[in-house]
Amino acid sequence: MFIHSSKRRPPAAAKSTALPRQPETETHQPGAEDSVRLTSAEQRARTIAETTDDWAVMGQKLGALSLVAAGAGIIPFQAIMKWPDMPLPAAIAVSIGTLAGLSIEERKLGLGKMVGKAVGSTLGTAAGHIKAGLGFHSTNSKQPVQLQRVEAESVKQFQPLAPRALRSAQNALLGGPAERTRAVEMGELIGATAGVMATSYVLPKVVTALAGDNAVVSSVAGSLIGPLAGMIVGGWQENTLGLGRAAGELVGGGLSKLGVGNTLPQNAVPAKFEGKESEPGLLKSAFLGLNKAIAEPIIGPLVDATVATNGLFAETPVQTMDFSPRPLPKVNRERLIKNFVEIASIYGPSGEEKLVGEELVKRTTALGATAKTKEDGTVIATLKASPGYEDAPTVMLSAHQDTVEPTNPKAIRVSDYKIHTDGKHILGADDRAGIAQILEGLQSVLEQGLPHPEVKLVFPVDEERGLRGAGRLQAEDISQRPTLGFVVDALDVNTLHLTNDAVLLQPRSKKYSFSQADPVAQIALRSMAQAGTKPKVRHAPILTGAGSDANTPAFNSGLIRSLAVGVGEQNMHTGMEQIKTDDLERAALHVVGYITNACDLMVQGDEIIPRT
Repeated sequence: MFIHSSKRRPPAAAKSTALPRQPETETHQPGAEDSVRLTSAEQRARTIAETTDDWAVMGQKLGALSLVAAGAGIIPFQAIMKWPDMPLPAAIAVSIGTLAGLSIEERKLGLGKMVGKAVGSTLGTAAGHIKAGLGFHSTNSKQPVQLQRVEAESVKQFQPLAPRALRSAQNALLGGPAERTRAVEMGELIGATAGVMATSYVLPKVVTALAGDNAVVSSVAGSLIGPLAGMIVGGWQENTLGLGRAAGELVGGGLSKLGVGNTLPQNAVPAKFEGKESEPGLLKSAFLGLNKAIAEPIIGPLVDATVATNGLFAETPVQTMDFSPRPLPKVNRERLIKNFVEIASIYGPSGEEKLVGEELVKRTTALGATAKTKEDGTVIATLKASPGYEDAPTVMLSAHQDTVEPTNPKAIRVSDYKIHTDGKHILGADDRAGIAQILEGLQSVLEQGLPHPEVKLVFPVDEERGLRGAGRLQAEDISQRPTLGFVVDALDVNTLHLTNDAVLLQPRSKKYSFSQADPVAQIALRSMAQAGTKPKVRHAPILTGAGSDANTPAFNSGLIRSLAVGVGEQNMHTGMEQIKTDDLERAALHVVGYITNACDLMVQGDEIIPRT
């Protein structure tokens, strides 16, 4: 997933037979894919160990944030008090420098993390004993989840209040909403971002004013925690009221009427990849570098809080299409873990993915796919449909090759329940876990002889610096027929985000938004439920201005409809990055479903419809 980044160098015949309606229940058939059953004592010990570890990691994050927040408030303030005539640019430089310096300290030394880990471990051990005593054990149940069955016509697509009112007014006055032009799209994104930033600035001042003489509340609101809380509240406002979004749409619509940005980004891209000439400019590089520096103590907690806040927008997951009964998905857990560690160990930061691409060509070819490598290193592989399913929609599975910085094989650790690092290096689960899950899911489908549609595997390069590889692709490079795309690069493996904004640092980025009744959403929901995952369906973006390769014209061309789906990694882009092995496996089970459940749909013209 793209949020921030930096770069370091090292020295046929159509089948139209109606399929039976999905039964109310499906029977789980225990087999080799089930996790080893633990004794009561072993389960108790594991619950305590996992809870202790989870709380320790959370303690590290809060400890780092607290130290940086305190230091970033005290040090610049003391400097300004000592030199009251300090020019504004110098004061800003002191503030940014303090923030970056303390953030680097937390990455390299981690004084705040040490204290936070000690406190978190202590509290986590106590919480673990309580959980174990009450019988609350973590499980990786693969029992299928039954979704509520509703008619497609009853499913409404979520819209924030102000944009909805604006479009209603346009319908009444103009006979229809304003055309979705590039100016409108960017206006919405800039307006939403401005709304979040404005709240980030105003909220601490309001809290301080209300606090009066309460020095504790005022000091917290005046520290870095105040603006971060403001960003979270601002995100909530923009995804419920949407005041900035509506204002941005209105301004964008006016600009497009004047001929400014009056088209959406299409497939017109430079004819030739220019290599080094496409490197980010100085301003973008500085921005990416700063974001990388503050990732661990600031952006990590911000993403966590934003994801939690987005839970306010959860919808009840529903099923609007009928699916045929089929065996519950199975994958080889041990092979998946082994392959993930191998792929995560390959050197391949943004712009230097050659070794990763070569490995992907070898692995996809071994699965029977035809692979080709684009000039910039993007790998696209094609597997033909099973006989009788040539009329099913193509399924595209995608994960980007690059990591935000180089990985270190010697730093990777595999425990009973998670994969992590020594704390000094990133793991690279973003997005090597997505690659491993795609390959394992496809291999499992083929080994079990399950029917499948045409499958396109797309592994772009240079995602972390602004979706640059996917941004260069044309839709025709991927598919020329109706296609359901699943970009395995989101966070929580249990969450399906149906909406995500365009990406600020990618000029050709675009927003996508689907209702639950859309075929791509229905396949995702069915696949998650079939694997034992109860989907959390949300429309709010993960974080305004961030996104994935699904936010590019090639991946959402109309004929191709894509959304980002969960990988399961936590604390991405930091030394605390990790992925639970249960989540790694569950996302691979979802991939099996994306492939096989698409066989219940068929292409009719440019439409994707149920086969029944």
